[in-house]
Amino acid sequence: MTFQKPDIVTIIQNEGVHLIHKGKSLFALCPFHTEKHPLFRVYPEQNSFYCFGCGTGGDSILFIKKYKNLSFQEAVKYLGINGKPYRPNPKETRRKELLQQFRQWCNEYYDDLCSLYRTLQRAKETAKTIEEVEALAPVYHQESAWLYQIEILQCDDNQAKFNLYKEAVFGN
Repeated sequence: MTFQKPDIVTIIQNEGVHLIHKGKSLFALCPFHTEKHPLFRVYPEQNSFYCFGCGTGGDSILFIKKYKNLSFQEAVKYLGINGKPYRPNPKETRRKELLQQFRQWCNEYYDDLCSLYRTLQRAKETAKTIEEVEALAPVYHQESAWLYQIEILQCDDNQAKFNLYKEAVFGN
């Protein structure tokens, strides 16, 4: 008896992982670890995936096994390979999608803060006149806040990151 493994692209997207097309492959931020650049690669022709950051790879069964923390048999059942068809849980899919968006926001905000901080440092180093220094005065007071936020985004405290997100997006 042979069986067709479910399409890996469909499985990964239905679990809320946002895939980006680049050539024949698809990329995403790895759902198995925190990263700033999309090192998670999906190969549709081979029906497989591989993360160049954490070294995890395999097929749709191994993806679901690791992603959902299931045994092999549970992953096969979850995917409907041995009977009923695979249907993702819409609430779980939405939760994963929101989590992926939050991770992406954290990465982009971190990059923006680092860029602002580096720009301020360069401006401080090149300021030669009192007028140039005075022109930087409005952003001097933000330097410590930027460093504090960068520190939060570098740590593993997701609640602190979420509080930063709420403050930055909603002003709470």
